[in-house]
Amino acid sequence: MSKNSTKQNKEKSYANLSEFQLDALQEIGNIGAGHAAVALTHFLNRSTYMSIPKVDVDKIDNLIDSVKMPKEEKVAIVSLETIQDLEYTLIVFFDEKSIQRIIDLMITELGSDPAEIMELSPLFMSLIKEVGSILLLKYVEALNDFLNVESYPSPPVLRIGTVPSITNYEVKDLRTRYPQVLLIECDVFTSERKIQVDMAIIPHETTFDRFMNTLFSEDGE
Repeated sequence: MSKNSTKQNKEKSYANLSEFQLDALQEIGNIGAGHAAVALTHFLNRSTYMSIPKVDVDKIDNLIDSVKMPKEEKVAIVSLETIQDLEYTLIVFFDEKSIQRIIDLMITELGSDPAEIMELSPLFMSLIKEVGSILLLKYVEALNDFLNVESYPSPPVLRIGTVPSITNYEVKDLRTRYPQVLLIECDVFTSERKIQVDMAIIPHETTFDRFMNTLFSEDGE
């Protein structure tokens, strides 16, 4: 089989997942959300719940449009990569309202006026990074458990900007080599606040092959 044929077959298998395959991806989303809710409960010192995640697979070129946040407003992202067994780039997006709600949960003396996202103090920047890190690391744990592997995360990075600018920056070196992205949308709830979470997991090419083969070998795909 030619390289072009192999590439076309891969792209077809990624783009046309069966209901069974989507259910398997949904289960990974559920496991990650459950792990994250427990960790956030301890970190925020209050009961925390996560909605049932909406999980899908799309082309990385569609990532900007897939993030359900205003494209002209500033957002914060936390990103990291995994190494060894399976390699991923993971990104979580927080819009300005979610950033303010995270801060309000931890710093009760803040007023109700939104913090200026471009003028966050180092303390608040660390707080947003920590919440993002918890979400990402719990999904790494879920994938490790589900696929029976051991992948290790790099230190997380926090960036602030518009969705198009920071997304293009994050994926500029990945776009041609790793064309698929796993999208996870869910909400984090406490008794006082709801925080919108958009997450992208970008498997590197060999990782996606192994991921698909591990999950769906019995499905004949």
